[in-house]
Amino acid sequence: MDKRHLEVFVAVAVAGTFTRAANDLHLVQSAVSATVAALESDLNERLFDRTTRQVRLTAAGRALLPKAVAILDAFQDARDTVDAVGAGLSGSLRIGYMTNVTLFDVPGLLGRFHADHVGVTMHLAPSATGTTGLAEGLRTGDLDLAFLSAKPAAYPDLSVAVLATSPMGLVVPAHHPLAGRARVRLEDTVSEPFVENHTGFTSRSLVDNEFRQRGLWRDIRIETSDVNDAAALVRNGLGVGILPRYSVEGDSHLRWIDIEDAALETVVSVATHRGRTPSAAASRLAALATVSFEPGPG
Repeated sequence: MDKRHLEVFVAVAVAGTFTRAANDLHLVQSAVSATVAALESDLNERLFDRTTRQVRLTAAGRALLPKAVAILDAFQDARDTVDAVGAGLSGSLRIGYMTNVTLFDVPGLLGRFHADHVGVTMHLAPSATGTTGLAEGLRTGDLDLAFLSAKPAAYPDLSVAVLATSPMGLVVPAHHPLAGRARVRLEDTVSEPFVENHTGFTSRSLVDNEFRQRGLWRDIRIETSDVNDAAALVRNGLGVGILPRYSVEGDSHLRWIDIEDAALETVVSVATHRGRTPSAAASRLAALATVSFEPGPG
């Protein structure tokens, strides 16, 4: 059993078929099948149940998979360590992020990182399901690092560092009857139609929980996955929203109102998975995020 055997085994387990795994590895299918067969022979265990359409892990295969991933991560970590001492960081970095969140300047951070480490290729992966999807990507190993909206206590299996925060309040159009108020209570908003993020986004979960704890119900008329879209939808009269203050500052057509009975805030954090050693590149980027950049306006 060697590194190549494990790479092919993990690729088949993730892809679900020998054909897709072969495409992912840029190999012919017969080579993938032969490598898996050799590994099974070496271990004297069948790792996959094969059908005409897909393959499924056996009990032995399921037991081997996390060990194989850990071994491959250790190989990569060893290479990254040597690279960092020698010619500098290299390899690839899979980065998850939330689209159109400007509370923290992620593009600026990546630009500085690239200037210092030109040998690292960065693959950016936005999540349609917000922080929930990004956290899952870290757990499955699809992501090396993610910029998400989470506090450390919410995700104990992740290593989370908060980079920036912004309070959340009720946002209404400038002509709205509540626009002249300095503060409101949640119960003051229940008669309003709401613009909200899709389920899975941290801000949505926080707001839903606040209403649920008070036994209140609200009418969500329209959902989006983009905080900028949410503000624009409120601006155009499609409802009110509970949004971070930074997202509406400077917009004369919107009013941000403090919610006096709910301490809500948006956060941007950088996270890796505690269960695997991050690559040297991921560690370097996370460190740069926490010490080298000032957050955007809050």
